[in-house]
Amino acid sequence: MIAGLWLLFGRGKDSPLSNIIGSSAPPVPTFHFKTVVPKYEALQAQIPKAKLEKVAKTTAPAIEKATTEFLQSGYVNPDGWGDSGSIDGYFTDDAKAQVDANIDTLTLGKSASDQFDTFTPVKGNVIKVTALVDGNLNVVNAAAEFTFKGTAANSDGTKSAVTVTGTLFYVPDGNDWKIESFHITREEKPHKAPSASASA
Repeated sequence: MIAGLWLLFGRGKDSPLSNIIGSSAPPVPTFHFKTVVPKYEALQAQIPKAKLEKVAKTTAPAIEKATTEFLQSGYVNPDGWGDSGSIDGYFTDDAKAQVDANIDTLTLGKSASDQFDTFTPVKGNVIKVTALVDGNLNVVNAAAEFTFKGTAANSDGTKSAVTVTGTLFYVPDGNDWKIESFHITREEKPHKAPSASASA
């Protein structure tokens, strides 16, 4: 009976039966940085250090949040792999023109859905946020320098250790921050599938 209903209503996540049977896809992990290091660069001399440190600490959470959401959308969430539409909202209008050309480093890659089932971030990722502060203690730019590591796995048991390093340069955009430019590299180190005896 179930087989007949499956054929009748179709297969896939949009099928009416999907709510009854449930999805076999594993839950998407929630990524966060373990350590956030606030820094500053002053555009004017003789600004008290304590004030600069306060501005840096105040700015860091917003930049960390934007970077976290960007990596969650492009790397951790399979729906965003190779999809410029999943991340271009984090960029300024001018910077959006560079997203498609760099989609293989801004996300897990165009072919990631064919290669991998999941991406799991490791614990302990670190981000350093540097605020560029003017004489009025306004942050005119901010840079997020990070190392982001995780494990990409597919159904045959193979895995790849993925390391993404780089810097995102942010500018204020109303109450938000948008990426104005970026420099990102990604490295993948494939691991052999476990042997049958090891699996047993």
